[in-house]
Amino acid sequence: MDISDLALRAIVDYVSRRGGADLSGYRESYLKRRIEYRMKSAGVDSVENYLKLLRTSDEEIKNLLDAITINVTEFMRDKTPFESFRKNVLKEIVERKKRSGSNIIRIWSAGCSYGEEPYSIAICVMEELNEDWRVTIYATDVDENCLNFAKNGVYEEKSILNLDPKIVEKYFEKINGKFKVKPILQKCVKFRKHDLIKDPPISRHFDVIFCRNVIIYFNDKQKDKVFADFYDSLSIEGYLIIGKSETIPEKFKSHFDCINLRDKIYKKVSGR
Repeated sequence: MDISDLALRAIVDYVSRRGGADLSGYRESYLKRRIEYRMKSAGVDSVENYLKLLRTSDEEIKNLLDAITINVTEFMRDKTPFESFRKNVLKEIVERKKRSGSNIIRIWSAGCSYGEEPYSIAICVMEELNEDWRVTIYATDVDENCLNFAKNGVYEEKSILNLDPKIVEKYFEKINGKFKVKPILQKCVKFRKHDLIKDPPISRHFDVIFCRNVIIYFNDKQKDKVFADFYDSLSIEGYLIIGKSETIPEKFKSHFDCINLRDKIYKKVSGR
């Protein structure tokens, strides 16, 4: 199916207006793929007929919005970045903090979705550090429904399949077949609504910023804004961890040293 730019605009404008969603942050190629997916699922053979369906079906509007804003996450998604964070990044930060006499570590999980990422970070921290350390994880997302879900911290079993059973027993409470995050994890994660594209950075002096599998949806101008914010938000020698399929924009490559190419871990270059 070939979706013209005009047809794309008509669908996006209509769904945004009816569904109360802001879809301006998504790349056109991504939107077209998601629309094509829904057209096939709904058994519609033309853009004109799909527009007719949208105008007569609130359910299809919801289905399309869900397809576009899909949040596919799980605990320790792609294990190796979290292993590298725990064993290498966190270790280096601790050594540096000790030299400066500080016991405070600040981490930002940008685009935290349903909360699996910030809670995974919290597990790494709890497993690696003792209670002498004051660690705060700021978890942000533009979707209030995701944030409310994350604050509640109750997950299906499929979300924790990557976790060792001993970790599950230590950090989760099983309730009615689901798994609720224990207070020991919840207390160090602060959830907040934040739009990476429109809002200024939530704070400064972060030791680590996680933003994994988020920027793939942004256009070049939006990526430039986000990476400039990340650079400004990181402390000296702070770390940036992005998704394995993501890359740093060309104009910002001199702002970060690549520490681990496989796991896409970068360190801020000061004085840029």
